[in-house]
Amino acid sequence: MKIQFAKDTLQKAINALAKVSQNKTSSNLPGAIYITTKNGKVEMQANDYEIGIRITIDANIIEEGTIVLSTRYFQEWVRKTPTDTITLESNAETKQLLLSSESSQFNLITMDPDDFNLVEQIHDENHIDVDGEQFKQMIDLTNYAAANDDDRPIFTGALLEGESTNLTLVATDTHRMAVKKINLDAPMPAAMRILIPTKTLAEVSRLLPTDQPTVVRIIWNRTNVVFLFDTIYLFSRLIEGQYPDYEKVIPSQFDSSAILNSRDFAGAVDRVSLLAKDASYNVIRYDWDEKEVTLSTQNAEIGMAKEEVLCEFKGTPFTISFNGRYIGDILRHSSGDRIHLYLKQNGPVVIRQDDNPNYTYVVTPVRTN
Repeated sequence: MKIQFAKDTLQKAINALAKVSQNKTSSNLPGAIYITTKNGKVEMQANDYEIGIRITIDANIIEEGTIVLSTRYFQEWVRKTPTDTITLESNAETKQLLLSSESSQFNLITMDPDDFNLVEQIHDENHIDVDGEQFKQMIDLTNYAAANDDDRPIFTGALLEGESTNLTLVATDTHRMAVKKINLDAPMPAAMRILIPTKTLAEVSRLLPTDQPTVVRIIWNRTNVVFLFDTIYLFSRLIEGQYPDYEKVIPSQFDSSAILNSRDFAGAVDRVSLLAKDASYNVIRYDWDEKEVTLSTQNAEIGMAKEEVLCEFKGTPFTISFNGRYIGDILRHSSGDRIHLYLKQNGPVVIRQDDNPNYTYVVTPVRTN
């Protein structure tokens, strides 16, 4: 095999594959990238059994062939080589790959392509097309609310469900929940309800281009999902299990409501959290009044923090406490000048935004003595 690449094209492809290829927990060939020629183009793959990525790129194919090689040294050499054109030339007898660019040469031992488990191909009638920018926003606004605890695998995924032209993505760790809804341009051919690992969605968000309009095709069956966009095919296993009825978690009635300046509120939460991080459960107390809310936390060994923020409050003044990180997270994912809080005494708070009406965030309070 002998192929010439534009450095930028090759480096972009390796970067897209690197995170999956370097997952050594369940990979068939840990840290490996599969490269082959097909239909006048070069196809590259990485696979760890849970996520597989296949990407197709343009190159000057002088001699066709297939190789598998270590990601780490390949990626580093390509990144550091100073020239715009890179040549890959493999020798089947010596099982070596020569990387060259002008005066630089690098030899790598190749692996047996037969030992590489190719990214699975699924063919199914169940598919929808979603605007790439909208889908990336759905992921970024919900994924962070999922659990990191593998003891509860259902909550390490996000629920993607849809019917007709409605599509919803939900993530929760049972203490807080984020829900984002969008409308599709065309009705779905079949109802969808699938549980996708959040690390899969994080990869989709990472790889989606932000400099050009993109359509994401989502193909799914009972056990797997595929995301197709640009030149990328991303395959993932689905999480098995019954996701809870998230709509029951969102309160329909409230005792009070408050409107705050997003930047002022975020700044106050951030500063009070400096001390709350060292307290039990990262607790911040909120004392609501007609014109302001007072944020406070206290640590017997360090001290106390207190901030006052102006607000438009409706209802009976009361006091409630929340995990500071959970409130800080939603504020970091907020846009616009104002944030709306819908409150219940001893109940969850619902947070919404002016410029994102189809986004809902729910946080349960922390009980304090």
